[in-house]
Amino acid sequence: MKNKMIYRKKGWMLTAMLGFCLGGSVTAQTISSDTISYVAYGTQPGWMTTSAVSSVKGSALENSFTTNVANTLHGRLPGLVTLQGSGEAGADNPTMLSRGVSTFAAGKGMFMVIDGLQAPDGYFQQLVPEEIESITLLKDAAATALYGNRGANGVLVITTKKGQTGGLKINFSAKVGFQQATRLPKFVDAYNYANLYNEALVNDGGSPLYSSEALEAYRTGSDPLLYPNVDWYDTILRDNAPVMNYNFNASGGNDVIRYFVLFNAVKSEGLYIKTKGHSDYTDNSNFVRYNFRTNVDLNLTKRLSATITVGGTIEDKSLPGNSESTGAVFDLLSSVPSNSFPIFVGSRQYGGNNTYANPLGEIAEKGYYKTNGRLALTSLRLKEDLGFITPGLSISGAIGFNSYFQTYTIGSHDYQRFSVQKVADEIELTPIGEDSGKLNIDEGKSYQQRNLSMQALLNYDRTFGIHTVSGMLMANRDELTISGHNLPYFNVGMGGRFTYAYDQRYIGEFTFGYNGSENYPSGRRFGFFPAGSIGWIATNEGFLKDNKVLTFLKLRASYGLTGNFDIGGTRYMFDQYYDWGGYYPFGDANSNVETYFEGTLANPSVTWEKERQLNVGFDATLFRKLDISFDFFNRDRRDILATPYRTIPDFVGFKKPEMNVGKVNNKGFELTARYADRINDFNYYVQGGVWYAHNEVKYNAEMLQQYSYMYRTGHRVDQPFGLQAIGFFKDQKDIDDSPQHTFMKVQPGDIKYKDMNNDGVINENDICAIGYTNLPEFTYSFNLGFAYKGFDLDANFQGVGNRTIYRSGRYYEAFRNNGNASEWALERWTPATAATATYPRLSTGENQNNYQTSSFWQENGAFLKLRSLEVGYTLPVQLVKKLSLDKVRFFLNGTNLFSFDHMDGFTDPETMSGYPAIRTMSIGVNVQL
Repeated sequence: MKNKMIYRKKGWMLTAMLGFCLGGSVTAQTISSDTISYVAYGTQPGWMTTSAVSSVKGSALENSFTTNVANTLHGRLPGLVTLQGSGEAGADNPTMLSRGVSTFAAGKGMFMVIDGLQAPDGYFQQLVPEEIESITLLKDAAATALYGNRGANGVLVITTKKGQTGGLKINFSAKVGFQQATRLPKFVDAYNYANLYNEALVNDGGSPLYSSEALEAYRTGSDPLLYPNVDWYDTILRDNAPVMNYNFNASGGNDVIRYFVLFNAVKSEGLYIKTKGHSDYTDNSNFVRYNFRTNVDLNLTKRLSATITVGGTIEDKSLPGNSESTGAVFDLLSSVPSNSFPIFVGSRQYGGNNTYANPLGEIAEKGYYKTNGRLALTSLRLKEDLGFITPGLSISGAIGFNSYFQTYTIGSHDYQRFSVQKVADEIELTPIGEDSGKLNIDEGKSYQQRNLSMQALLNYDRTFGIHTVSGMLMANRDELTISGHNLPYFNVGMGGRFTYAYDQRYIGEFTFGYNGSENYPSGRRFGFFPAGSIGWIATNEGFLKDNKVLTFLKLRASYGLTGNFDIGGTRYMFDQYYDWGGYYPFGDANSNVETYFEGTLANPSVTWEKERQLNVGFDATLFRKLDISFDFFNRDRRDILATPYRTIPDFVGFKKPEMNVGKVNNKGFELTARYADRINDFNYYVQGGVWYAHNEVKYNAEMLQQYSYMYRTGHRVDQPFGLQAIGFFKDQKDIDDSPQHTFMKVQPGDIKYKDMNNDGVINENDICAIGYTNLPEFTYSFNLGFAYKGFDLDANFQGVGNRTIYRSGRYYEAFRNNGNASEWALERWTPATAATATYPRLSTGENQNNYQTSSFWQENGAFLKLRSLEVGYTLPVQLVKKLSLDKVRFFLNGTNLFSFDHMDGFTDPETMSGYPAIRTMSIGVNVQL
């Protein structure tokens, strides 16, 4: 036994040392007997963990330069499905889901915990890697049952850094770099726009709008005032924008006190061009955030210890224009044709017309929108060692409070534009709008949130020879107050975890949660959520002892019940509400009397979603160097909120209540492998993984359909439905020989659809499931790194598959709603290009046939991205010591460097519209003393 324990410890130390040096993540549970796994409300020795968890060290996330720490997790946590959102700092929260989706109701997100307490809304995304010790994803019922009706969607456990016993250690790092758009939409120039628009008019039975003289002027650029050719993206956006991050932390301590202190500052400028038009506000976007944290551990007596945390963020953001979102700006950039009007018609006189605003004027002259967010949190945890009663027994309690407050300031201003006409050989400028002069200032509070968390825990952990026993009982209470909500949200509960291990071979664990919420009717507010798991460390058996090939093998299985309280609908659905119905005259004086009518029928049986989860898996090590982990899961979710169209007819005379009738099954697997080794001075690692989750709606109470292919049941959650496109009409004979398309009179070059029911007519009865959903079914990652004589490299690749994206809006629909035309329109159908066309015939109107939701507008959303790449050099120790320092490392870093996908370079596959996805390149230094 002793030799076996020492052997595994050495294996861990080698892998951990490589992981630390290279910045890679190491799965804590797969090798060592003395590693720690972060689990619900505590920790466990890695060898005792029989639930499904994935972990990543905070240090492994530092080589991704982003203002949102959530965007460092792409491909880092097996089972975590992520998609990047906007590239705009402060609005770049990604989609994050544990093992995909198991519900079609509102609440699909994970429950987040920071240092054992419920995380403030959005706070995790504001953390920085330098203050994070580890991030752990709890995935199966055995791992999340303690959280009761908050555990079904998975739990993300974030543990922040603490001080260690020893002398003062100071770390300083600085990163300075620039950001640029990974891709921008490509629109046709003025000459091509005019040509294509003429063609569209002729297709519609009209006459060309632009004369040959006008076309020639657009082509040559001979008269930019009357015949402008403006690339609005190039006009509004600059190629690069600066970004910087500065971090300072200090830690140390002794047998009485240990501390960790951090201060971080990050600043990111937007991609908008600086016009320097105003001295009292900027026409660019700016994002600034300061993070601070102090974690202190105190040994108050021999048995009593305390942990005190004080932290928070200060976040200021400014946007051009007077809107809280930049979506309108980018919608305008994609809408204004290049020949609409010149940027300027004189000195600071903006061009314009009655259809479109001037994009440059919108960011330079409309004012600004500023938000100021302040978050403060503090917590106190006390722990009393009750070893005087029995060894291994302790009791602890914690209280945490956090408050977030956001204010806004809007500076509104209007500006004058001028349209350009040529009248009798003279240029005439017609003013549009007026300059409003002084800014109109509006200030107020936009959001406020407070959270008070309390918990008490009784822990027992002891080994009796070959028997290891641990247990935990806990109680918790969370109170969340949100502005705009009249009453706080409460979650109260208790739970326990009991684990037994025999001879470090056989492990059994029982976990339960019992908690409730005021959102459900009296007598139905609490639920019991049990789970059990078992494990077998086969390599501790005699027949595998000292095996030189299979050096570690643990088999695991779990089954249990969890819940999801975030079911959507309205609050207090069990109460009957009445809606205001206006006035009616009453009495001799015809007085107006208020009227009310019965609102949505109350649901006295409303409850949370329930999920039964099965998980089986193994962790193995081969040749002491190759770690492999595998999990298979099957999740059956029921009691999903849905409107019972099938059981309650429309003629009942009241609004139908939503009821807990929906069912979804979600199953899949996770497979990861990591190899680490050392050849003399060359340390290296390679790791990869793939995780897959496929869901299926089993029941959603949908109304009866005429044809089986029209049902949502049996398909994925959020499954797209539309017409199945089968090409373009070739000619009139093709139209005559095809089923009748009822949306409008079609022409050659229009999209042709499949007749699903073979009735000879294309209409709404031919709508069927098309493609995958926007959420990928599988994710894969590939990471590698090395260190050699001071040089180091770390790269992180991540990709997704079984994903479909829908191309809609002004980026793709040429001339629709007086819009622009992208370069895709150059590949339109004409009689001459019928064999190679990828875009339907052009039309200036609302083409009711071509713009039907259909598979034509879908695209394969799979991609492979190089999420991060960092190359560094650490100065020799002898040189650093002469500088009275411990370590100096210089590095080059790139984030979101490139993407392999099916978008033909037009847009990023994750960010289809709005502020573009961002590539960041930086240089930095890290100093330790």
